[in-house]
Formats: sequence, structure tokens, C-alpha cells
Amino acid sequence: MRFSENRKVAFAVLAVCVIVSIFGLGGMGLARERGKVLKVYDRGADPTLSTRHSVDAYLDSAAENAALMASEAGLHMEASPLIDNVAQLGLRVASETDTNARAEAFSALKTAVDQLYDAMFKAAKGDDFTNFKVAYDNFWENVNMIKYDDYGKLAASYNDLISGIPGGLVAKVTGQGALNTFGG
Repeated sequence: MRFSENRKVAFAVLAVCVIVSIFGLGGMGLARERGKVLKVYDRGADPTLSTRHSVDAYLDSAAENAALMASEAGLHMEASPLIDNVAQLGLRVASETDTNARAEAFSALKTAVDQLYDAMFKAAKGDDFTNFKVAYDNFWENVNMIKYDDYGKLAASYNDLISGIPGGLVAKVTGQGALNTFGG
């Protein structure tokens, strides 16, 4: 029996080939693309620079600056839930391994840092807050580095890829969700 003689068999073989190529090969393609984006998150986009120039490193640095701000605020202010909140969120940003959980903590940390900054200067009694100000400026420098890093653009591009058809179907079947852009 030849495929050209039996249309039902030929159609079934064609359908199987299409499904295998979309979900099998497409899934591997999406996995490769996701891996490239996550590599940029971990190592940075420019191989000539060290891994200190990656979103992962910028998040670690932002967390360190938040911890410094919390400790400095503790020296100049009475005990405050704002201080504890910045300290706890800084620890979460530094310790989380899941990028989505890390992004959620980072987003909350940005708001908490600004609230602490406002409270610190409302409580000012002529004290010198140089270390606090330096940590605050360094924190926002890290936020800007994350915002303009190549990772955000690559993650947004990947998210666009899996938002349509067949990318969305392939991503859903293979369990590959959207990547967080960290506001980039």
C-alpha cells in the first residue's frame, strides 16, 4: 500500500509529523532560547566583562546596599517596621533562588527603600547620614543597571515569543513560563 493511494493514512502521518515538529522540535527551540536568556541573567551579556556585570550580581549588590541602609537607619532612628522591612526584603532578594520570587522581593524592596529614605530624613536631627546616602545612591544605581541591562530586553523578547501561537501552546505543553524582566 502506498501513501498516495490511502489518503487517511497519509493525512495521519502528516498530522503526526506536524505535531512532532511543533511540540518536539519547537519545545527544544524554546528551551534553548530560554537557556540563553537565563545565561545572560547569570553571567551578563558581554563575555569580556566579569560576572559582576549581570542582573544576578546587580541584585546581590542592591541587597547589600539595602542591608547597609537598614543598619545605618537603625543607628539614627528609633526601631521602625520600615527598617525591619528593608532588612527582610534585602535578605529575600539575596537568598531567593527562584527568579520570580527574587523579582517580587526586589519590587517590594524598591518601594520600602524609598519609604525608609523619607522616614530617615523626617527624623533627621542634624545628624550626618553620609553612609546612608551613599548606600541609597548605590542601591538606585543598581536598579538602573538592572533596568538597562540586556537581560530585560531578551526576557521581553522571549515572553513575546511564547505569547502567540504556536509558541504559547508549545510553552504550555513543555512547562516553560514567562521570564520576569525586573522592570527592564
